[in-house]
Amino acid sequence: MKSYIKNYPRPQFVRTDWQNLNGTWDFAFDDENRGEKEHWEKQFPAELRRDICVPFSYETKLSGIEDESIHETVWYQKNIDVDAEKLQNHKLMIHFEGCDYLTKVMVNGELAGSHRGGYTRFSFDITNLVHAGQNTLTVKAEDRADAEQLRGKQR
Repeated sequence: MKSYIKNYPRPQFVRTDWQNLNGTWDFAFDDENRGEKEHWEKQFPAELRRDICVPFSYETKLSGIEDESIHETVWYQKNIDVDAEKLQNHKLMIHFEGCDYLTKVMVNGELAGSHRGGYTRFSFDITNLVHAGQNTLTVKAEDRADAEQLRGKQR
């Protein structure tokens, strides 16, 4: 098997030039839902920041957090490097295989898009939001305790 296929989430759409974003991300619980007002997409509050291993949900042992209490709003953040060559004549897409019910994705503090539904794949074209060098990806995920909202396997 070619090395670029290993861990590729969608073998039918395999590309030779892609980056797996699984692994360690910064993470914060936002139980007061104050992150957008305080612009956590630009900088996480140091006192709340902890590490999480994506793609595991914070409830699981493999996430490194293993907190089974309910937190309706959580944030993820990761810095990635983008080669200037990749910005020429290429689209840069970010793909999610699923995320909690309402997800907002920001790149360098700007909204790339939002998705409602939780357990379905979604993607955003982030070409116009990235620049050569270090870029910051931020994800806000909301999963309300509302009985009418669809539930996943976590609960």
